[in-house]
Amino acid sequence: MKSRTRAVSGLASVVLLGGLLAGCGGAAESSTPPVPSTSVGTHLNAPMAASTMSLPLTDEHGRTTSLAGYGDKVLVIYPAMTACAADCPLDTANIVSAARAVDAAGLSKKVAFLSVTIDPARDTPQRMAAFRKLYAAPGQLTNWDLLTGREQDIAALWKYLGVYFKKVPAEKPAPKDWLTGKPLTYDVQHGDEVFLIDGHGHERFVISGHANVPKPGAIPAKLRGFLDEQGDQHLNHPGFGAWTPDDVLQAVSWLTGREVSLRH
Repeated sequence: MKSRTRAVSGLASVVLLGGLLAGCGGAAESSTPPVPSTSVGTHLNAPMAASTMSLPLTDEHGRTTSLAGYGDKVLVIYPAMTACAADCPLDTANIVSAARAVDAAGLSKKVAFLSVTIDPARDTPQRMAAFRKLYAAPGQLTNWDLLTGREQDIAALWKYLGVYFKKVPAEKPAPKDWLTGKPLTYDVQHGDEVFLIDGHGHERFVISGHANVPKPGAIPAKLRGFLDEQGDQHLNHPGFGAWTPDDVLQAVSWLTGREVSLRH
């Protein structure tokens, strides 16, 4: 996993609401969700470059957009590719679980979950739409988009965010694509991070490492059978420090000011 190379700044401030309880001397508890623990991820307060926010992207419906096109929404962004047999199916399962919790909490218009490809050469809108249907029925989770784009624009986004990626030959024997049944000709090694950008276009929180999927059934059967040795290992034995949907929701709660959990 490549470490972050950009400077990490401290949090600007955390405002705690206080006051006296009526009829007693104790302090009232704040309703503001707490700042996520540094054991979950890295705090930042870095304005995103306008040129990066405006990079043209295409969603699974073929519509052109950009990160800036999501307006003042909190953005939860992670790198993925539909032909990944290792960690991407696990990452996506956790992101979808978090997106469902946000949707259930009535915050779909305030938070967007974005799976941005690391493999634009293969990940066409049609292929991403097929991948999406494995996790959610059509019309569900309007707060989750899958994005692709021109290779140079996708590369610029991930280089800006400090995500490692490298195209390599496929393993031998080459795994067969879950969608086409044909042997894959290459793979893309890449870092596993989840980035949270606030409604003002500032990068605020980064979660690194592979996913700990609390419910293995959250991974579609077709992709479960597609997992390679590393994917199986991380699914069955995630180990200490692997991130969960609740870790993502801690950061979402902090940035929206609304407590969201998998209980919703």
